[in-house]
Amino acid sequence: MLSVANCVRLFVVIFLSLLNISVAKEVHILVIGQSISSNCNQNKFGKVDGVYQFDLNGNVVAASDPFIWADCNGGSMWMPLGERMIKSGLASKVVFMPIGIGGTKVSEWLVGGRAFGKLETALSVIAKKGITFDYVLWHQGSSDIGTPGNIYQDDLHKLYSYVRKKIGVVPWVVARHSRCYGRYDEKIDGVQQKIVTNAPLFFYAGPDNNSLDDRFRFDSCHLNKTGQIKMAELWFESIEKVGQRKESIEKETLLYWFKKIPY
Repeated sequence: MLSVANCVRLFVVIFLSLLNISVAKEVHILVIGQSISSNCNQNKFGKVDGVYQFDLNGNVVAASDPFIWADCNGGSMWMPLGERMIKSGLASKVVFMPIGIGGTKVSEWLVGGRAFGKLETALSVIAKKGITFDYVLWHQGSSDIGTPGNIYQDDLHKLYSYVRKKIGVVPWVVARHSRCYGRYDEKIDGVQQKIVTNAPLFFYAGPDNNSLDDRFRFDSCHLNKTGQIKMAELWFESIEKVGQRKESIEKETLLYWFKKIPY
């Protein structure tokens, strides 16, 4: 008969083995940011099997550009991202909730800011419907060109803390975005990289939007169709890496406690 310690060891081994099995599931994604995260890009993508969105009442409905919650009347990168996730087997169904507002600084998503009302409305719907999320994608930064790096970092931490209290602990994937209309802020770019390094359990590295030159943009800022598809691929790669890192952390944690079990 197996001892308690050996039973626990067996459980850990089985659990670690299961972590290596990739099972497609329904994935929920909340997107917060400025215009580039919204419907302010050039191409409108149509419906895709398996890609949905939460409507204003929190119901799951078919998605297509423009997304219901987000600013502008153009297109986004979220339809091709959802399609990519499904085709890869990373998800069986993807439900987005992009709530971006054009031209917003990170401070404007905090209490008293012009985006806070929309954030509160979205969080209220999320709570009422019991919606959970697998990822929060943060795609913002060029509106903060000129903002001191320490202030940007403090404000983003405040926003993260506020949203976490409402929806729980969810990985925040932070894009590097501080280039627009020929202007580039190296400090904001640096802070966006620093945040994911200093708080690896909360923030994860997102795609480098700054790496896309004007071949991917229709107005030297927002994305054309080629840019939207490119950013969707970069977001996909970032989300894949988040999953790999989470899996690694879970394994390390279990192995740590496994070593503590007495023989």
